[in-house]
Amino acid sequence: MTLGQPSSAAANQVLIGATWGVGAAAAHSFVPIAVRLLEHMPAIELVLFRNFIGLTILLSIIGWRGTRFWQTNRLWFHLQRNLANFTGMWLWFAGLAFLPIAKAVALHFTVPLMVVVLAVIFLKERPGITRLTCTLIGFAGVLVILRPGSVPIGPAAFLVLGSALSYAGVAIYTRSLGKTDHPTTTTFYYQFSLTIFASISMLTGWLIAINIPDTGIPLNWFTWVTPTFVDIPGLLLLAISGTIAPYCLVRAFVHAEATIIEPIEYLRLPITAFVAYLVFDQTTDIWVWVGASVIAGSTYYMTRHEAKASGHQ
Repeated sequence: MTLGQPSSAAANQVLIGATWGVGAAAAHSFVPIAVRLLEHMPAIELVLFRNFIGLTILLSIIGWRGTRFWQTNRLWFHLQRNLANFTGMWLWFAGLAFLPIAKAVALHFTVPLMVVVLAVIFLKERPGITRLTCTLIGFAGVLVILRPGSVPIGPAAFLVLGSALSYAGVAIYTRSLGKTDHPTTTTFYYQFSLTIFASISMLTGWLIAINIPDTGIPLNWFTWVTPTFVDIPGLLLLAISGTIAPYCLVRAFVHAEATIIEPIEYLRLPITAFVAYLVFDQTTDIWVWVGASVIAGSTYYMTRHEAKASGHQ
């Protein structure tokens, strides 16, 4: 073996990790497709079904192991993290109903950039010039996608960006949680919490809209739409792909480092754009591809630079 070259075993681990990473990207790509298939249902109801079905699947797989998977000393921390998760998912599903799917996915690539902003505000981190420059370039990519002044932006874009900000908050929490709790425990509380949050929010919102109409809350945001037989494939696609994606991602990080896995997530855009074209006849604007490339490139460079600075290649 030549000095500096990875061993065969190490190369195999990278290949396995990359394969799991591709699986995560593919599974993530079908979530917005499922949401668009179910756009006649309120976003909050989709959050409920996505997590209730996912929780049922999870418990059917791990329930036989006993109750150790839900034991934690950080319950309050889980609840805070999953409140951000719930907000992010609700805004994400709501935005997907109004934006071209590929455009929404491209805007969602800003999550790592939002993490930098939140880390500065809440963790008092002091980013170096490279991280700061890459973040600014990444947000310039957002402007390329939105093209303010040239085309109307609309509230849906801000829903998706708000979702990205919420998921960045989740990432901040996960940095700490991953040091103490098993991924199975984290996944259980994630899906259990979001099922409860969605149920309470839907009931509360409906009661407010019915009894206090002056609030201006649209009743159709919270009105239950009973799924039909035609909706079942979409609901299953939403729940299964949404459950498989994080599982594949966790397995990917077991075998390979973040600098290898995270760029693979950008496969979501071409996969989603291709499926959206086949299913909905949606074409993707050239500016979406350009802006997404700017965001992905700046994030990748920032990730590589941080890895080298910390001694990981």
